[in-house]
This record gives sequence, structure tokens and C-alpha cells, in this order.
Amino acid sequence: MTRPGTRSFLFLSVVVATWAPAAAQAQGEFLYKRDYTFERLEASRVVNDADDAGTIRLVTQVWHPVKNDQHKVVFFSHGSTGALALSPLEFGGDGSARQWLQFFIERGYTIVWPFRRGRGLSTGKYIEECATLVGECTPAQQLALTDRGLASALEDNYAVIDQLVIGKMVPKDAKLLLAGQSRGGYLSLIMAGERPGQVQGAVNFAGAWQSMQERLSPADIQHRLDVQGGPLARAARKSTAPTLWIYAARDPNYTAQAPRELFRIWREAGGRGDFHFIEEHNLPNAHLALGAAALWSAELEAFLKKLE
Repeated sequence: MTRPGTRSFLFLSVVVATWAPAAAQAQGEFLYKRDYTFERLEASRVVNDADDAGTIRLVTQVWHPVKNDQHKVVFFSHGSTGALALSPLEFGGDGSARQWLQFFIERGYTIVWPFRRGRGLSTGKYIEECATLVGECTPAQQLALTDRGLASALEDNYAVIDQLVIGKMVPKDAKLLLAGQSRGGYLSLIMAGERPGQVQGAVNFAGAWQSMQERLSPADIQHRLDVQGGPLARAARKSTAPTLWIYAARDPNYTAQAPRELFRIWREAGGRGDFHFIEEHNLPNAHLALGAAALWSAELEAFLKKLE
């Protein structure tokens, strides 16, 4: 999700097989080698367009639980750079995903987090957004990148799932839970509609592909809702999986009503979903509620149980 004028660099599209209760690990710090191990893997896909010709590498980070491994996988998709407020090559490691990682590691899930085309260690050109903040493109040009950027992001995620996850980390017939933060949350919902037979559920943290800020005019906000609402409604008509939508009040990326409008589009098109809105919090940036597990862990725990 991009938003002119503010940094937004987030994660997430989750893939999960089956859920089972798990005893929490020892309280205290979340430690490498005691609680989890880490590795990098690579998938690839062939690209032939105006920006790239040939095979690109999709570098993927993987966290494995040391204890209580349930052989389940969470596929985590990141968000945007915030209209290129950050270089696509920066990792954006602000720590806001740490509690989310711990939540699933403690429940025995392996976490798979790929970098999409041109992001982080992955090769190719980053095509999801342009540098509006320094005047290299206009907000209208940024918005016009939506369809192409979304299509490319889907291909990246599917390449990683098909090459590294299905048939390797989970059985070929496994149902997956998709989830995502910011742009990744929206991406997860679209994936749920494109691969309904493979999806068990979807979790959307503060998701949208484009920002809908208070500074925009009502007409601009409606236009952005229309651009994002079309793919969302098409996905909802095909999706059969439950979804959980988590947003927090005073998110600088959205008006108070924008997330609810996206949810309305999803539900009216036939999508299943529960909307959890965090009204009371003291977050310095409400868009990063992902990093405050106390605000959403009970709802996410209940959602995982509901899937079973």
C-alpha cells in the first residue's frame, strides 16, 4: 500500500495449513536457535516486459520453529515502500513484525516471507509504485500502476508458493491461510479469490493497495476505492474462505471510513469476513498495529480455531 507523504514499508501475505492448539513457549525473549531457526531460499520466474527480460530471483526468508513444529506454513507478504520513500532495496526492518512472527512460531508454524520483484534481495525492477514524493511521477500516474503492479505481485507470490511451499513444506493438497500487512493484506484477499481451492482463510492487517488519506478530496478517495474495489469484488465472488480484517483507529493512510468501505465491497460481493477495529490504542503509527500483539492476538487466536 502506498501513501504519498509518508513512509509505509510493510509485510505480509500468510499461508497456513492446519491449526492445532499449542502450548506457549517459555516467556521472555524470542531467541534465534532457542525458539526458531532461519534460512533463505530462492524461487524464480521468467519475465519479459518493458523493464526485465529473463529469469528473476525471488529471495525468500524462512523462520522454522524449534519446538512444537506443527508442519504448518504462514506465507507472509510485505507491503510497499511508501511511494518510494524508501529504496526498494532497503529491508524496512523496523521490528514491527516481530510479535507477529513470535505469535505463529509459538504455535508451531513455519513462516515464509518472500521479497517480491525488485524488493530487498530479489532481482528485477520494482514496478509497484513510483517516486511521487520527489516529483518523479504524479499521484494519478502512481494510481495507474495498480493493475500491472498487482499482477506482477501475484505472479511473484505464486512462484514462491508453487516452487517452495506446496509439496515441500506442506502436502500438495494442503489448504493455505493467506494473510498480509498493508499492501500485503489486500494482496492476500485477491489471492484468496484466485486460488479458492487452495485457501483455508485470509488475515488482512491494515490492507489496501493504494492509500486513501484525509488530505485527498472526496472525489479522489472515491476514485481510489473504485480502482481497488473492482479486483476486490471479483476476488470476493470466487473466494470461499473466511477472512479476518484488522485495522486501528487514526491510521494515517486511510480516512476513518475507507477500511469499512473496502470491507463493504468485499461482503456485498459475497466474501466471508469479520471486521476487527481497534479503537483504543496508544500506537505512534496506527498503520503498524501488526507489531502490537496485545491488540489483536485474541481475535487471531479465535479465527484460527474457527477455521477448524
